[in-house]
Amino acid sequence: MLNLEYILIGKLPETERDILLENLKTEREYGWNVLEWDSAKEHIQEGALAEKTILVSGDAKELSEAQRIGMAALCYLMPGDGRTQRNEAAAGEMEVTPPADMYAEGMEEIDGSFLQHVYERHHHIPWIILKTPRCIVKEFSMEYLDALFELYAGKGMTDYMEPLYPYEEEREYQKAYIEQMYRFYGYGMWIVCDRNTGKLIGRAGVEHREELGGELELGYAIGVPWQRQGYATEVCSAILTYVKEELMLPSVSCLIEEGNVVSEHLAQKLGFHYCETVQIDGKQMRKYKVAFY
Repeated sequence: MLNLEYILIGKLPETERDILLENLKTEREYGWNVLEWDSAKEHIQEGALAEKTILVSGDAKELSEAQRIGMAALCYLMPGDGRTQRNEAAAGEMEVTPPADMYAEGMEEIDGSFLQHVYERHHHIPWIILKTPRCIVKEFSMEYLDALFELYAGKGMTDYMEPLYPYEEEREYQKAYIEQMYRFYGYGMWIVCDRNTGKLIGRAGVEHREELGGELELGYAIGVPWQRQGYATEVCSAILTYVKEELMLPSVSCLIEEGNVVSEHLAQKLGFHYCETVQIDGKQMRKYKVAFY
């Protein structure tokens, strides 16, 4: 089983290095070994140890070596140092981005939890976004595809939302979504699972909606057996807190088709306020919005 065990510190400005090491001090209970790249790189070769390691560096050569042996890597974008290479054909310099799984312009927000996310992204491990008293909200993974179709087959599930694509088309769509949406934004539509059984009970999350001019939209769907038990309120409330405190985004909107009284009541309960009614794809949609800042 893949688990992060080693955090290697490569070339970083002294101030950034000190900030990172201080941030990591508070998470020693995870058992991670924090080592210097120069002293540890000879022992971290291709295979098991490399797969359990992440490198934090601003040096392109170190990052390239880490990626070559299958190691996760976070790149500190250090201006002018290790970010240019000779373009022999043009006989000049050109800017290049060092190879890495994710990038940071400073170490203030980089702690063990953040590095764990970088490590998971490298190894295609779905992120756990948050937990509520009864649920786990996490990124979709293909093992849940059949359960997703079962969820959407519930009576009335697609009365006010788009159905899934045919099976093979949906499978390709979800694969692309995992690789592109999650990797680019770090958020999107997630799945909701029961904390005790692990069973898929719904979907919820936030996406940028073209019809809203790119505004962030909250969406959710709770399976029929779990409706009218407070799950939607529990999960959506936690997601709004996550958007505000973790993503630090200023507002969230939602579009609710006219007649969907249950969703309108939920939106109002969550603090959304009605803005206007717009027509989208021939449907009258009521726009609600909640602002955090």
